[in-house]
Amino acid sequence: MDQAQLIDVVTKELIRRLGLTTDAPQGKPLLVAGEPGCCDALEGVCVEYRSSGDETPDWSRYSGAAIPSLSENQLVLASFGLKYGAESSTMVDALLAGVPVYVIEEGVAWRRAACPASPLGKHYAACEAKLRSFGVRFVPAAKLAGCAAAADVKQPAPAVCVEAPADGPCADLRSKKVLSERDLQEACANGCGEILVAARAIITPLGLDWLRLKGISVRREGAK
Repeated sequence: MDQAQLIDVVTKELIRRLGLTTDAPQGKPLLVAGEPGCCDALEGVCVEYRSSGDETPDWSRYSGAAIPSLSENQLVLASFGLKYGAESSTMVDALLAGVPVYVIEEGVAWRRAACPASPLGKHYAACEAKLRSFGVRFVPAAKLAGCAAAADVKQPAPAVCVEAPADGPCADLRSKKVLSERDLQEACANGCGEILVAARAIITPLGLDWLRLKGISVRREGAK
């Protein structure tokens, strides 16, 4: 390999690791929580990286958020809507903006090996279940690129809540862009087990706390 070829190979590898590949699919990039090159599962997908949770991203620029690894504390923080670190901050910010969030299953493999029958193991399982109820998708690394490629494809919105949850009816709140605690209390005054909201609807922190307290799940329009 001569010097020119070596420079070309090294340059392409640097571009790939920095998420600046020019032959990635067209469309909005995926925002990855972590340092550049931390997510090999997204090779060939247009990505940008967020290594800290200091500033809220402009989510209109991104097709979704990817979380390559989720530690115990980041899992718990995100499930309570709290931000501390790149992972929990990215998840909470994306959920508030109505942007798809993907967590790589291999990045939380520790949970399934951490005595799932113990009280602490059950607590971690409940935190993951809460994130799923918010619309977070846990996907294998091998399928993450496919999810990212389909993130810009608009899914048909359900006309109504097809099936009421076992613990109460579904409240259709898709007409509201911002949902406060009072809005939720009024909508669920007669009891409900789930609310259906617009894809980019914002639920205030107090509203999220109230939903958790009441055990009411959230389903976003178009989410599967």
